[in-house]
Amino acid sequence: MLRAVGIVRVSQPKGRKGEKFVSPKEQREAIVRFCADKGWRITDDDIYDELKVSGDAPLEDRPGLSRAVSAVLTNAADVIVGAYSERLWWSHEVRAQVLRLVQEAGGEVWAVDAGLLSDGTAAEDFSAEVRTSADRFSRRQNAEKSRRAVEDAVARGVCPFADVPPGLALDEDNRVIHTGKLPIALSAFELRDEEATIKEVRRFLKERGIDRSYHGVQSMLGNRLYIGEIHFGSLVNRKAHKPAIPRDLFNRVQKKKATRGRRAKSDRLLARLGVLRCGTCGARMVVGTQTQNGRSYPFYRCPPVGDCERRVTIGAVIAEDVIVEATKRRAHEVKGEASAKDDARADAEVAEQAQANLDAAIRAFGGLEDESAAVDRLAELARVRDEAVAKANHSNDLTSALTIDVDDWDDLSVSGRRALIRATIEEATVSPTGKGAGRITVHAFGE
Repeated sequence: MLRAVGIVRVSQPKGRKGEKFVSPKEQREAIVRFCADKGWRITDDDIYDELKVSGDAPLEDRPGLSRAVSAVLTNAADVIVGAYSERLWWSHEVRAQVLRLVQEAGGEVWAVDAGLLSDGTAAEDFSAEVRTSADRFSRRQNAEKSRRAVEDAVARGVCPFADVPPGLALDEDNRVIHTGKLPIALSAFELRDEEATIKEVRRFLKERGIDRSYHGVQSMLGNRLYIGEIHFGSLVNRKAHKPAIPRDLFNRVQKKKATRGRRAKSDRLLARLGVLRCGTCGARMVVGTQTQNGRSYPFYRCPPVGDCERRVTIGAVIAEDVIVEATKRRAHEVKGEASAKDDARADAEVAEQAQANLDAAIRAFGGLEDESAAVDRLAELARVRDEAVAKANHSNDLTSALTIDVDDWDDLSVSGRRALIRATIEEATVSPTGKGAGRITVHAFGE
């Protein structure tokens, strides 16, 4: 009994209609019936879904088809089956690659609607070329028709999308209409015009039943649907419908987004290291400054964007003292371990072996890696190599950093101190509860 693998491909699994669309379920059922009629063995796990994948994509961007080809090459399967030839490919290049690889391995490719797909003879090759060209023509023709339909829709003031901001909605013809929440949206624009922060506007909206993220509010305040315009890619209609927000108000709000220019980089010790983390949301903490009675007080805080439920703040001096002490302690411990350099050498050897394994696999496939015939195996070997190299690099950074005498910390430059912190401290989490240094939990590498 021959073993079969199936390919189910849909470029857009949602919102598709018409006789040209065949759902993943329908394709799967057709493949199973076809294999049963042929007496071939196939299970649900042997049918690979490619959802949101174009039939014109190269083989390396076809995860299901690459996996199916690999199954034939490794003798795990004998036949590749698609419900329709156009579900398998639209590309002449991919068709030629797959048929050559599968046929050389003694396998076959079938489509329920077209039967055996082969280029073994001149007639078969010609037939396959014609069918692929026909599928490609159909696809491009449909795309052109869709493009013209979208262009016509935008020109008529019809939205080719469903997502509209608060206060607006789409009628049954997909034209923009105003809703009862428009006064709330208008008030949000007026608040922003009166120098309210995005955070304050967001709170105002939430209190009135419109709950959006920080960035969602920014996007809302910049949505040009409010002033009667439709923008869809390169398509623009500036008089698509009745404006909901006065254009002069909308334009003033856009100017509020002007930046103050690039801020100078902070010279605080932990700035940009990324080791200090918010204990609530896990975000990297950033430097801030508060001024009281003419004095400046630096601190580290959870970034003022995102949706952290309980933002964490801690004094800069407290956090830096904790990290410095943990760095000194860990540096002494590692430096005193006779195995430190041995571990670094061992990690380097593992990385070299991982690279050698990947190189050997590429040579063994004889160039087939460019055609993704063994994409799964090569990807796995590459992942192992990358992890080994990352570990070896860290070990090397650590041993290099330990050449610095940690007892001379006060004489080190800021960059030298940061290098030692990077090499020894993996993460330091600041809890939203507790007091002082007790709020910080430090995790060093190797602990």
